[in-house]
Amino acid sequence: MGLFETNFTAWDWGIVAAYLGLSILIGLWANRYVGGLTDYLVAGRTLRIRLALATMTGTELGLVTVMYAAELGFTKQFASLYLAIIEVGALAIIGLTGLVVYRLRQEAVLTVPEYYERRYSRSVRVVGGVMMVVAGVLNMGVFLKAGSLFLVGVTGLDDPMALKLIMTVLLLLVLFYTVLGGMVSVVITDLLQFLVLGVGTLIVSGFVLSEMGWIDGLWEVSGRSYINPLLRDDPLTAKPNDGVGPVMLCAQTLTLFTAVMLWPATVSRTLAVKSPLVARRLYLFSTVPFLARRSLPALWGIGAFVFFSTSQPGLGEQFQEAVSAGEISTLSAMPLYLAKIIPSGLLGIVTAAMVAAFMSTHDSYLLCWSGVVAQDIVDPLFGPLSPRTRILVTRLSILVIGGFLLFWGLWYEVSQELWDYLVITGTVYLAGALPVIVGGLYWRKASSVGALIALGGGLIGVTGLPQAITAINRGLFPDPDGFQVSSEIMMLATMGVCTTAFVFGSLIFPDRQAGEAKLFEETE
Repeated sequence: MGLFETNFTAWDWGIVAAYLGLSILIGLWANRYVGGLTDYLVAGRTLRIRLALATMTGTELGLVTVMYAAELGFTKQFASLYLAIIEVGALAIIGLTGLVVYRLRQEAVLTVPEYYERRYSRSVRVVGGVMMVVAGVLNMGVFLKAGSLFLVGVTGLDDPMALKLIMTVLLLLVLFYTVLGGMVSVVITDLLQFLVLGVGTLIVSGFVLSEMGWIDGLWEVSGRSYINPLLRDDPLTAKPNDGVGPVMLCAQTLTLFTAVMLWPATVSRTLAVKSPLVARRLYLFSTVPFLARRSLPALWGIGAFVFFSTSQPGLGEQFQEAVSAGEISTLSAMPLYLAKIIPSGLLGIVTAAMVAAFMSTHDSYLLCWSGVVAQDIVDPLFGPLSPRTRILVTRLSILVIGGFLLFWGLWYEVSQELWDYLVITGTVYLAGALPVIVGGLYWRKASSVGALIALGGGLIGVTGLPQAITAINRGLFPDPDGFQVSSEIMMLATMGVCTTAFVFGSLIFPDRQAGEAKLFEETE
């Protein structure tokens, strides 16, 4: 059995093609129901709890989520489940208390930066919008490659050109129906993708558990794998500091909790639901599907670990040689594994489900970032724009962002685990947004100057990328046996700097007008 051997056949290609064709028809149909900007960006704010839950889960259970969770399961086994525990805890706390999301929905804004202007000033809105788009598009820059790596692995296409062609075709398809239908098409396709994903996830999980020997097999594997994320050193590798560790746990707990509240694609669902009460319930009811989105792909990664290390050690050697040669990365472990254990026919359904996961994330994120460009950057600077012009700017922004994503996906090589890249680039936005939004909602003395400093300070977050870490250590901490900065340290530092700058900036440079008092009177 070869490393790229697969059960994927022409029948499976037919299943995937049929699903893609259905998505195109939905885009054409949904365009009939876009009556204005509110329809295009937040589906008229008419989402009830069931549909909001389905579309939110469909968005957040993207193929990039499946890929990074499976990669963590493959490299860190059971220790990778800490992400699921942290996220579910954050969702439960927010769902029970309504922290931030309840008040934010009360503001009845279309985007988060629109709230910045209402609470602070127009300049805060523009700067906040720019930071959100920069961080979001950088974060999204690897989604396309991650999805293409899945398709290349599961279909057995080992030609390098195949990756580029698949990336281009997938992006063009998503651009097509997102540009046409806006949030209406996103909600409808996310509902369909939620259903397809549910079926595909159950199929994959059943085959993985069967291959591993069900519960007894899982128990046996846990005895010889990395299980405690508090350990900084992975016991299965010879590399120092190759595990998670307490500092990384702290950094990712803070970042994940903030992302659950304030990540723009998630907040777009909060702003689109029918009422603040529905927004709070949405988070509480999301605990179970969000637990599944983190833990089940990690299980698939653990299955790939067992398959390549124990069941098929010969293939495991081929895999490690290919990784060492730079031909593939650990991201490819899970799709290569599924291609061998799932039979033809079912493999096509699973692949269609993963394509659905890919599309559900891309359409929502593209609409989110482009909506911010139109609403919060172009309109405040060059407006006021008519609703028709705003929709046009949003559509053009979708196309421009899509072009950048294709370029970045082809050019940028992720030199660390995919999740690490995502959480680091996400910090660029989250570090400033946390104090600015929370402070704006709950602190009377929050000021525009403090907000501007905090938002700009988020740029410090890029120092968590490997290239910056290497440069910092080489210049400031050259002793490899002494203190060395790491990505988690820079993430915590960015969060701390932005919050501190916001507090002191607000105290030293208070707003001259007392307009913020009115906001508190309305929400209290």
